[in-house]
Amino acid sequence: MSLILIAALSVAPIAAAQDAATFDPTAVVAQQKRIRSDLDAGAGRYGALPADARREVSARQDALFKLLEGRSYEDLSAAERSQASETLAWIEAAPQRSGEERMVCERVKAMGSNRVERVCKTVAQRQAEHDSARNRANKSGVDRALEQRNVCANASCGGAR
Repeated sequence: MSLILIAALSVAPIAAAQDAATFDPTAVVAQQKRIRSDLDAGAGRYGALPADARREVSARQDALFKLLEGRSYEDLSAAERSQASETLAWIEAAPQRSGEERMVCERVKAMGSNRVERVCKTVAQRQAEHDSARNRANKSGVDRALEQRNVCANASCGGAR
């Protein structure tokens, strides 16, 4: 029993130290201000974001600044810490998401017609369709390889003479 108590007491300060070290509001605000300057200048990872994504990042940063400005980690409630962590994760993932969510449009002729249609899909949708088509082609490619082995090799069918 005393061994469990000693183990629990020795782990508690470590857990508290790790919890406090995971989040420094002053450093987060400084980092977000650097990201904001990249957003405004159109440079860096965040500079290439589309206009609507830039507005969303700015709005989330404004909410984060309002939440963290002038406060320490201990001043934040558990809900506020969680909200700040989620917002930081969203902002960090914004440049990666924008690449897959980007719409790409192409003009495609319908089969058997000269009419041209404009088809718009996200990069992620196009990649999924490409992968699916490749998988279908690979499966049918095995069947074609087997069919091609049935080559006529005797004189009765015009093969070897």
